[in-house]
Amino acid sequence: MKKLMMFLFSIFTTLLLLFCSACQSTTAKVENFYNLVNQSKTCLDEVADDIYSNWYNAIYNDKFYGSIDIAIASALSDNSENLAVIEANDPLIKESYKEVRNSDYDTEVKAVLMAYSDYYEFVVNVSGSFKSFSENKEILKKELASALKDLSLEL
Repeated sequence: MKKLMMFLFSIFTTLLLLFCSACQSTTAKVENFYNLVNQSKTCLDEVADDIYSNWYNAIYNDKFYGSIDIAIASALSDNSENLAVIEANDPLIKESYKEVRNSDYDTEVKAVLMAYSDYYEFVVNVSGSFKSFSENKEILKKELASALKDLSLEL
């Protein structure tokens, strides 16, 4: 009986350790997802702010020969390094999401991915008017920041 109890205890301990290591692994994957999105968010913020600034200057300060297209192209050109980081991270974020979407953090990571995807499309594929860009820029920026904050509070 004593040997059986020791055997059962060792199995229980082994299973507990395996479960804990799986939890750590999931947490590490979620943290990786968070870090990738947060890095891209920083770059997206800089690109969006420069697009806004150039667009504003084209309209109100007659810079860029008054051309919105030149203003936006200039902002994108000035942010080539940020755009390279964003483009490199995008498939990594999507792959990382696949690994964590069914975790204990599923609600939070889904909210982050949705907010990130909206913000990414908005910045990378600029369209609309200056008014709609300036209004949506702040909304999308805040939505992603809020989703990331909610996820970070869970980690």
